[in-house]
Order: sequence, then structure tokens, then C-alpha cells
Amino acid sequence: MRPVMADPDLPPSGLAADHAAAGLPPDIAGRAGQATIRLLFLTALFAALEDVGKRIDPLLREHGMFRAQLETPYETVPLHRYVALLEAAAARFDRPALGLAMGAAFGLADLGPFYALLRAAGSLRGALDYLVLFQSRLQTRTLFDSRRDAETTTYSYRIEDSAIWPRVQDAEFALASYVTLIRQLTHARWTPVAVHLEHAVTGREAALAQAFRVPVSGNQVTNALVLRNEDLDRPLPSAVPAEDRKLRTILEWHLLALMGPEATPAESFVELTRDIIGRWLGRTHVDCASVAAEMKLSERSLRRRLAEEGTSFRDLLQQARQARAQTMLGKSGISLTVAAEQLGYADTAAFSRAFKEWTGVSPGRFLRRD
Repeated sequence: MRPVMADPDLPPSGLAADHAAAGLPPDIAGRAGQATIRLLFLTALFAALEDVGKRIDPLLREHGMFRAQLETPYETVPLHRYVALLEAAAARFDRPALGLAMGAAFGLADLGPFYALLRAAGSLRGALDYLVLFQSRLQTRTLFDSRRDAETTTYSYRIEDSAIWPRVQDAEFALASYVTLIRQLTHARWTPVAVHLEHAVTGREAALAQAFRVPVSGNQVTNALVLRNEDLDRPLPSAVPAEDRKLRTILEWHLLALMGPEATPAESFVELTRDIIGRWLGRTHVDCASVAAEMKLSERSLRRRLAEEGTSFRDLLQQARQARAQTMLGKSGISLTVAAEQLGYADTAAFSRAFKEWTGVSPGRFLRRD
């Protein structure tokens, strides 16, 4: 989880202490702003496009990558270039289901040392929690978290930079690869309860349902897999508790050392607030009090800190809603009712008024633009 700033009235802790304890070099903070991804995920692209051979090489060069980089799988590249590469490959080689094919081809063995760690996790929940733990080291500025309910747990995946769009192939690759990993850890006939995708799925429902073996919903607030708690908490077939506990400790230390320190969070209260709003918007109620509590601050302290940085919680929430609204209405097939609900408005009328204030046009007219 992202470390948070502490109120000055509380015992000393927070970012400065976290950075010093982690021994972060000064240049890490400079790199933290740009989203990155490890090159190990390119193995799935090559597997899915094995039949095109060297014809993929010019496309790699166009996006600043090359085949030899597979020899350094933990090297990072900008996430926007990687996502654009997948979209371009799908178009150039006429593979609308490229992400699904990549997900089916990406197995435990492609994760290197993670293979052993996930198998030693003891349960499916433990294995997925390890992926949550290492998410920021594998792919930065990307949400991967879980929410547990009475009967199910929802694992959500979303790139937090709305400017990285379209990202259909990346989203479908991510969810399909999680399903492949789960089937390898449990049994080949396993299925999720439900699958959600943030983009439109009109015309592709059959192909998606065949890949996931359940109906798939599009135009959702985030990409997500809904899993049964009984599946998550059942011991893995290969579980050996005494041996696994020792192995997990060793593998965790080795992997943390191999992949380096976690990306440094922004030190600005504005950026931290934006980050929490972005993660929560459309998934739970967002207000200043709850965001302040997440940051271990009083509501009054957070409002004061934001004022010192020249803004307010209301402004940040409205900016997030505006950016998300324009992204959502840029997708095909989304309704105003769904958009209003996911952005936290009571009804479409309130959403329409707000949208017109931001853009000068109604949502309906925005949808009809060229």
C-alpha cells in the first residue's frame, strides 16, 4: 500500500521516515512520475504472435523496444509505449483478441521466481495478495487491489493515467493472464463469478465469454474479476504449510532485492489526495473526511494542507470527475445513467448540469460529436 503523510500533531512517521528507511536514491523520485512496466510481459506478446516472426521487429522499433530486451526481463519501459505497442500490434496483424491470446499464453513459468512464490502461497488468496504486494514494482501507476464481500472478493485492475488510452489489449491481457495463473494454481476448469472490463464489449461478447467462461460486462468503472471466497481460501493442491512458510520468506527477500525499491509516492498533499480520489471514484463514496482518514489526518488538517497548496478538496474531486467523465463518454456504448452512477451523482440531471458547466456542452451533444 502507498505510505501516507502523518499529521504533525501525531508521533513522527510518514514519507521522510519511509524514504530514509528504504534508502531510496535521489533519482527514484524523478522517475516516479512516469508509469513504467517490466519487459517480462513482452514474452506473452511474442508467444501470441509467434506466427508473424520477424515482422514484429519494425513495430517494436517504432515503439522504442527491440527483441534483445527479452534477455533483461526486469528492465522497465514507459507504460504508455508498451500499451500503444499492444494496440498497434492488434491492428497491424488483425488480431482483435490479441490481449486474450496473450493472457492464455502467459503462465506461471513466465513469471520467473514468482512461480515458486505463488505456488508456496498456500491459498489462492495468498497468491493474489502477493501480486497485489508486488504490483507497484511490476507496473507503476496502476491499480491492482481487492475488496472482500460476504461471498466474493473483487480484484480490480486499472491504469491510473487516463491519458493512456485506448488500452483494450492491455486490460484483456491482464484479466486473461490472472485467469490463466489461477487455473494453473487450482484446476483447469476454474471460472470466476463475473468479469468486468472498462471498455465497450459490443460485438465481442461471445469471444470474451468463451475465454473467461462467464458473461463479461463492458463500460465498467474498472477492469475486475469477481471470485468466490471459498475458492480463494481453499488450500492449493501443492500446499505444504511448514515448507512453504520458509520458502516464502526467502523468496520475498530475494524478489524485493531483485526488483529494487517500491516507486516513491508523491510528497504533495495534492498528489496524494488526487491518487486516493482516483482509486476510489466510482467504487465507493468519496468525501474529504474519508480521504483524510485514509491519510491518517483529520479532515480539518487535510483541508488546511490543500489550501496551503492552493486548492481545495472540492476542486480536486471535481477535476477527477471531469477527467473521468470525458474519458467515459469517449467510450462507445456507455449510457448517461451508468456514467452518473459511477461518478457519484444522484441522477443524470445533476451529472448533466455539472458536465455542461465543465465543457460548455451537454453530455448528449458531447456524445454526438465527430
